Amino acid sequence: MHPRWRPEPGLLLVFPQWQGAGALPGLRDSALAIAEGISGARRRIEVPVPPAHLLSREQGIEGRTELLVQLARAREILEAEAPERVLAVGGDCGIEVPVISYLNARCGGRLAVLWLDAHPDLNTPETSPSGHFHGMPLRVLLGEGDPGFTALVERPLRSDQVLLAGTRSFDPPERELAERLGLRLFAPERALAVFPLLVEAIQESGRGRVYVHLDLDICDPREVPSVACPTPGGIGVEPLLRLLAELCGEVELVGAGLTEALFEGPLIPSALQPIVEWFGTL
Repeated sequence: MHPRWRPEPGLLLVFPQWQGAGALPGLRDSALAIAEGISGARRRIEVPVPPAHLLSREQGIEGRTELLVQLARAREILEAEAPERVLAVGGDCGIEVPVISYLNARCGGRLAVLWLDAHPDLNTPETSPSGHFHGMPLRVLLGEGDPGFTALVERPLRSDQVLLAGTRSFDPPERELAERLGLRLFAPERALAVFPLLVEAIQESGRGRVYVHLDLDICDPREVPSVACPTPGGIGVEPLLRLLAELCGEVELVGAGLTEALFEGPLIPSALQPIVEWFGTL
């Protein structure tokens, strides 16, 4: 089956947010470097994000006030531009709150979300060991957590819309929630083996429409170490790209987010280059 792309190339939202990961301002520079490395005739808009500075903890979240301002600004941009497809380059995983909530509302709540991430990001300020918001966005998208953030989600995701793949590092409260909600989990080494089930789930929950959240820590850190939270047991770059290519041939990709790269300098590490090149073709 051929990819069912939209005729227009989609909006490239450059959102170099770093505050959600705490004291990792290098996420900002890495996101900007990746955005520069993505070619294509698409409209590009950047969400303003200040460079390194000290963060204050408010209501259990590091940098809460400025995160809310940045996320609200991203949502305003999306509402004004009204794109049918969104490609987002972050920064930390918190950038997905305005992007996915916008697309889910546009799709009338019929959007599957494939969360390719070593972590489920299902914490709240009360359960988070760190107070870092990048461990909370999926919980917010499900309509739970800090009310300042959930207010940005017009139409929360239903649990059946969420597919976790490659997720392998749960905090105990996250594990309990995932089990209670019945979130579907595809282990890294099984994602390709059960590919038909993955496609079937996307067809059921999103009518074939899917948003792919790609946190680079899904990859094996021995192969891709340039990430914010390297986590053992991940998938290799080659099988990851094969999974994504096969997925694009079976379902309609209405958006994708590339997040949590962390490297020094303007040059994209060679290990990340194939993933960035794939992203640039969307």
